[in-house]
Amino acid sequence: MNMKRILCALLACTIGVVSASALAGCGCSNNKGKNQESKSGYEVVATQPDLKDDTFGFYILNDTDLMITKYYGSLSDVVIPDTYKNYTVTTIGHSVFDNDGIKTVVVPDTVTDIQDYAFASNKNMTSIKLPANLEHLGTNAFFYCMSLETVELPATLKTIEPFAFSASGLKTIVIPESETLTELPEFMFHQCPNLQEVTIPATVTSIAKNAFNECPENLVLKVTEGSYAETFAQEHNISYETVG
Repeated sequence: MNMKRILCALLACTIGVVSASALAGCGCSNNKGKNQESKSGYEVVATQPDLKDDTFGFYILNDTDLMITKYYGSLSDVVIPDTYKNYTVTTIGHSVFDNDGIKTVVVPDTVTDIQDYAFASNKNMTSIKLPANLEHLGTNAFFYCMSLETVELPATLKTIEPFAFSASGLKTIVIPESETLTELPEFMFHQCPNLQEVTIPATVTSIAKNAFNECPENLVLKVTEGSYAETFAQEHNISYETVG
């Protein structure tokens, strides 16, 4: 009888250790985002908001930062708050604004990260003000935003993910001159039926060969003479004009 109790105790301890290891390995925590240190390769995947008001749901990333994970509103003109309950809004989460009724969006300068599909399929959205401090723009962030004709990208951008503007209504866009944004990713403008003009600075030194896949034949790249973008246009038979 005593031996059975000992074996049961050992088994319970083993299960506890294995469970704790699995929890640590998946990047989870009983405290969710609170007081967590940022770990390379770990990603916070928000589920239900920790905080919410009548318009937005917020996920607590750490002691100071929030990620917007839900939009409960019905406004056509959306102004995203920069703070809520002593926290700072720094991230727009995955697929938050998939509302056909939205026409304009203002994102506060506190936001540095816009995640995948954040504004995807907003077919009636005509304009968006991106934050002056934005660093990351996720995959398909503006996928199928067919009424969006232009976007002003900030010079703080470090990474634009593939398909960021695919199937959108963009007509013109200027890639900012920046030491941090040097690459245009795969399928960035895939199937943009109205794209007429893209300005690419000399600071861009890498462009995926399919970045402009299935774009109009009358697309013109505005490039710096002698730049990588000029060579890219020549090699891929895309019309271009030199500027500067």
